[in-house]
Amino acid sequence: MTKIWTKYLRGTVKITVEGEHAEKFLNYCLNNDIQIWEVSRKEHLVLNMYTDDALKIRVPLRQMGCKFKVMTRRGAPFIVQRMISRSGFVAGLGIFLVLVFLLSNMVWNIEVTGADPKTEHHLRKVINEMGIKKGKLLFRLPDPREIQYLATEKMDEVTWIGVTLEGTTFHFKVVQKELPEKIESLGPQNLIAKKKAFVTNMFVEQGQVKVERNQLVQKGELLVSGNIGKDKNVRTVAAKGKVFGEVWYRTDVSVPLKTTFNTLTGNHNDKHFVSLFGWNVPVWGFGKVEYKEFEVMEDVKNFRMLKWELPISYIKKGIHESESVSREYTAKKAVEIAKQMADEEMESHLEEDASIKSGKILHHTIDNGKVNVSMYYKVIENIAEEQPIVGGD
Repeated sequence: MTKIWTKYLRGTVKITVEGEHAEKFLNYCLNNDIQIWEVSRKEHLVLNMYTDDALKIRVPLRQMGCKFKVMTRRGAPFIVQRMISRSGFVAGLGIFLVLVFLLSNMVWNIEVTGADPKTEHHLRKVINEMGIKKGKLLFRLPDPREIQYLATEKMDEVTWIGVTLEGTTFHFKVVQKELPEKIESLGPQNLIAKKKAFVTNMFVEQGQVKVERNQLVQKGELLVSGNIGKDKNVRTVAAKGKVFGEVWYRTDVSVPLKTTFNTLTGNHNDKHFVSLFGWNVPVWGFGKVEYKEFEVMEDVKNFRMLKWELPISYIKKGIHESESVSREYTAKKAVEIAKQMADEEMESHLEEDASIKSGKILHHTIDNGKVNVSMYYKVIENIAEEQPIVGGD
C-alpha cells in the first residue's frame, strides 16, 4: 500500500528507449540507483520509472546515442499540472464548493410549535438576542442544549422548550404553563381550618363568620359557615374568603464546619482542533497544559455539505484552571449560615400570600464536625379550605 501511494505522489512515466545501445541504459540505471520496473523489449526497450528520475536521463541517453519517448503519465504531479493549466475551471469549482459548504452550514429556517402568538413572539425575540437568526453560521452558535437551557430560563410563561437542529433548520417545541382556572363552587360550602392556628385576620366575601381574631382554632374547625340568616330565613350559600392565622413550623438544618471543594480560578486557555475522520488535528493553542489541576470543557461543531454531515468537525477545548479550596467556619458563623439556609428553605415552601412573622433558634448542637440547628417559625398564612355542605349539615 505504501509503494502504491509513493508511486502516486511522485508520479510515474512509461517510456520507450530507442537506439543501438539501449541495454547500456539499464546498466546506467542500476549504477545510479534509478528505479525501473516492468521492463520489456519488442522493437524498442519499454520500461516504467519515477517522474523525477525521468528528468535526469536525457543527457546520459544522448551520450549513448539513444533517445526516449514518453508513452503514458500517471500520478499527482500530472494531475496538478492539468489543474494549473485549467486554473479558471478549478478556481470556479473551488468557489462553488466553498459557497455550497457555507450555505449548508447556515441557519435557513426557525420553526416554533406549541406556542401561542404572544409566546412565540417572545421566544423569537429571546433567541434573536442569543444570535440565532437566519444567515448565521451554525458553528458560531451555541449548542442546542445550551440554547434550550437559556431560553427556558428567560421565559417565565413556559414549562419546557425543546430545541433540535435538523440540517439548517432550528425546531423549537414549546410547552406553555397552563395556570389552573379557579373553579367557582356551584354548591353551598363552609370554610374550615386546614391546620391548627391563631386567627389573625379575616377577609370574608360571603358567609357567616364563626371565629374571632386571636382565637385558637383546631384543624377541621368551622371558620365561615355557608348557612346565613335566622330561624325560617336560613339559606345556604358558598362561603368565600380568606382567614389568616399564625401557624408554627420547625425546620432542622446541618452545616459542616469544614468542607473541601474544587473551584475555577478564572485562568484558562483554549485549544482548537479540526477533527478529520476521528483524528484531532491541532490548529491553534499548542503546547502542554501548565495547570496542575484543570477541567476541560469541550465544544464540538459538526460541518455539513447539503443534507449530509461531513466526517469533519471543529473542536474547541477550554482548559480551565481549578484548585482545591478548604473552607472552615467557626461555630458562630456556621449557626448564622444555617439560619440563613433555614430561612430560604421556609420561604420556598410558603404560598404567595403567606409571610414569615418571626423565626428563632430553638437550639443547636455540634456533632461529627457539623453544626445542627433547629429553627422555630411563626408564619401568617391563609388557613381556610372549602368543605361542601351536604344534606342537612
